[in-house]
Amino acid sequence: MHRLDLTALDTAGHLLVPDALDAARVARLRLAFPAPAPDATGTQHVTIDDATPARDEWRSLADHPLLRAAAAHVLGPEFHVRDVHGRNPLPGHGLQGLHADWPARAAGQPFEVLTALWLLDEFTAANGATRIVPGTHLLPRPVPRDLAQPHARHPDERIVTGPAGAVLLLNGHLWHAGRLNTSAGPRRCVQMVVQRGPLRARDP
Repeated sequence: MHRLDLTALDTAGHLLVPDALDAARVARLRLAFPAPAPDATGTQHVTIDDATPARDEWRSLADHPLLRAAAAHVLGPEFHVRDVHGRNPLPGHGLQGLHADWPARAAGQPFEVLTALWLLDEFTAANGATRIVPGTHLLPRPVPRDLAQPHARHPDERIVTGPAGAVLLLNGHLWHAGRLNTSAGPRRCVQMVVQRGPLRARDP
């Protein structure tokens, strides 16, 4: 069990844990990615259902101690996983504008979502590792329209790289974006959104 210093989620809004998953578990999770079949955006998406290879491995990530500790820290004692899917921006694709995973909150309101990216390949500068703008989860306003353009850059943004098996935990209000995969290989990950409160019939 990792002993986490979760204060980075308070201040910077993100935390990378390098060895969250061992190599055998990473290999099993990769089984859900068939031969690349991108959608119109050039990104391969994997939906988890009863027919998914290693589906139990995917579903068990919801109970990973790292995820639960981070979710309780950011969201409070009651939360639920609202979305989990695979994402693989293929070479020449993956560029996004800065965005948050939840609408801007008013000052003083609680945080609503935590995002976890479980890295199934090494995330590098070449293959388009996620960029983040530290501290923006604390701003009570949305990403400005000009910075939401894919080629726009924020002066304080940072690229978060990490090995396969790492997990990148983000306060879901943090401004972040995928970058262009300029390598010849994949950038597979499990993307998970955890929401404050109990599961409801209609979440936005």
